[in-house]
Formats: sequence, structure tokens, C-alpha cells
Amino acid sequence: MTTRKRGMRTKKGNVTKKARKKSGMKGKGKKGKFPVFDRKSALSAIKLRHHGKGVSAAAVLRKVAAWASAHNDRRVLRAVARAREVDRKRRGGKK
Repeated sequence: MTTRKRGMRTKKGNVTKKARKKSGMKGKGKKGKFPVFDRKSALSAIKLRHHGKGVSAAAVLRKVAAWASAHNDRRVLRAVARAREVDRKRRGGKK
């Protein structure tokens, strides 16, 4: 498990503005959305991947998978694989 980073969450456990700026999605229309900086935020991003406006679910999964492989987090990588399989079945394609 990764260690908790200071300044990324408030005392209540919410994500700070600094964390959104540093680890959120980049680009026009999606700036600061789905910040991924620890396991909890990665799993939350997977759960909420279809709730973002202007951000595709595949882009969120790509970002989470990159974080998980960089931090060698197998639990999150398995969750990404399951989420991709669910999305594939949801779409009805074989891709």
C-alpha cells in the first residue's frame, strides 16, 4: 500500500484543490477532474468514470492504469481490468 501524501486530502478526507491541480486530468474541459494520487483516489476514479462531463471513461481508466503500474499496485490494476471488461460488455463489442 502506498503511503498517504500530505496536503492531498483535508482532515475530513476530501481531495484538496492542490491535489486536483497536481494530479487531476489535464486538457481543455477536463482540468482537475479525477485526481489520482493514492489507492483510494484511484478506486474512486474507477467507480465514477462515467460521471465526468467531457471526459471519456477510457481516458480515466488509462490514467488510473498508468498510476497503478508506476506504483506497482496490483489491486488497482485488477480493478482497471475488471472495469474495462464491464465497459466492453456494456458497449456490446468484442474489442
